[in-house]
Amino acid sequence: MNTGAPPDAPYNKGFAISVYLVAFVTGAIVMSFEMLGSRYLAPAFGAGIYTWASLISTVLAALCAGYFLGGYAADRFPSPAVLAATVATGSIYMLLLPAFSDDIVQFFAFQIDDIKAGSLAAAMAIMLFPVTFLGMYSPFAIRLLIESKKNAGAVSGTVYGISTAGSILGTLVTTFVLIPLIGTRAITVSLGVLGLVGCALLLVTASRTIRPGVVAALLASQLAALPQARAEDLFDPQIRETMLARKDGRIAHLETVYNDVFVSKEANLLSLSFQWKGWRFYQSQANLADPDDLPMPYSRLMSIAAIFPQDIRRVLVLGLGAGSIAVYLHRFVPDVAIDAVELDPGVIEVAQKYFGLRETASFRLIPGDGRMFLNRHSEPYDIIFVDAFTGSYIPFHLMTKEFYQLVHNRLSPHGVAAFNFLPANDAFESNVRTVSLAFDNNIDLFYSDEGKGESNVVVIGRLDRSSEAETSQKAAAAQARYKFRFDVAKLVAERRMPLPKDLKGKVLTDDFAAADVLDARGRRYRREK
Repeated sequence: MNTGAPPDAPYNKGFAISVYLVAFVTGAIVMSFEMLGSRYLAPAFGAGIYTWASLISTVLAALCAGYFLGGYAADRFPSPAVLAATVATGSIYMLLLPAFSDDIVQFFAFQIDDIKAGSLAAAMAIMLFPVTFLGMYSPFAIRLLIESKKNAGAVSGTVYGISTAGSILGTLVTTFVLIPLIGTRAITVSLGVLGLVGCALLLVTASRTIRPGVVAALLASQLAALPQARAEDLFDPQIRETMLARKDGRIAHLETVYNDVFVSKEANLLSLSFQWKGWRFYQSQANLADPDDLPMPYSRLMSIAAIFPQDIRRVLVLGLGAGSIAVYLHRFVPDVAIDAVELDPGVIEVAQKYFGLRETASFRLIPGDGRMFLNRHSEPYDIIFVDAFTGSYIPFHLMTKEFYQLVHNRLSPHGVAAFNFLPANDAFESNVRTVSLAFDNNIDLFYSDEGKGESNVVVIGRLDRSSEAETSQKAAAAQARYKFRFDVAKLVAERRMPLPKDLKGKVLTDDFAAADVLDARGRRYRREK
């Protein structure tokens, strides 16, 4: 008859230590996963109180079920192999989750209109299964560790205390360190691998003839399998694969409050353009087959700004387009935090829906006016990109001395700003002259070749002075450090423009900005048929 009495010390001391260690690990995994849950649900349901209530309730429900099931299974099958299997089941699920999490969340977002019910259903679908299995660990571990009734209380308290300590560490490390460092999906996979390491440790140390060298070798092999800490891409590759499979031609047309937006495809290139008075103005392009490409030549010149800061930690982009500049910079400087401000919410919607752009822990999409954002946020940036066009022109309040001075004031030490202009009559010379005044004549000009005799000019405004020779040296050093697809040293050497000796344009101010009457015709365009 099975009396439920614990076996008489069937396992070695090394196994007991491993059980306590894995209790710490499973506690950390559960709370880390709960924090990650908000990153999975927020894009569809927001990050408000309903989302967090759904996440917390789901985790508590899973732990509740896990405690009951773990206690029952421990009495029926008191085996280290079964204990390890519970950890392995939850861990394997986490390894696979990034492959289907978006589909699950979007399914409930579209099928359930109520945000409370939808977020709860999505949280249950994603989190209930793995947390239940991980929740089985503590009661099962206690059953295996108890040698007699005399130490039952101490064993139970120690297991739950260590597990809770792991939960505290998992919460803090995930939130403060890992999410900004490597992103949600990489962390989820890492948690799965970590759980499998614990599973292997339990199985090996359960043997009475344990050899420390075997354990060390096993741990080393498992840790080597951890994914490399690479920041999450700023685009969804599945969306781009879907767009690549679409036929050439117009993909979408969206009329917004600010723009008439078109998305079109030609071979591998997906283009975002605005239409104004019958003219098509191309704003951004993405190579669907090559995420490291920058199809529009002017955008390659914008990357020259990266050669000046000693370290690139924070970047601001004013004017999103399809996000090509942000995506490119992040591919080669993955640790950078990027804020992208776009006036037109419709452009953000198009960039996300058709170009696959997505927010991550290090990339924020902020709807709003660029100048208002700078006025309200005083945090400095290492690089500020200004590429803001409405239809065919730059809004007048983004081309005045006061605006350029505001950009200057929001730069960190050694910071730079890159402005995209069109060399069209008085507007160009007026802008260059005004930028030059704001940056105390510390500017560089670079021209692009957009084809058909058309070009853009990128003006770099610097806080530090730099001779041509010093700029060339910085470009070579930056290229060696970041390994950009388009060699910035070569761009500096081949695309530099001499500074005009006598700028005849007017100084543009908030009081006098004749942008409305200057011929500031837009970037590369064609007549819409």
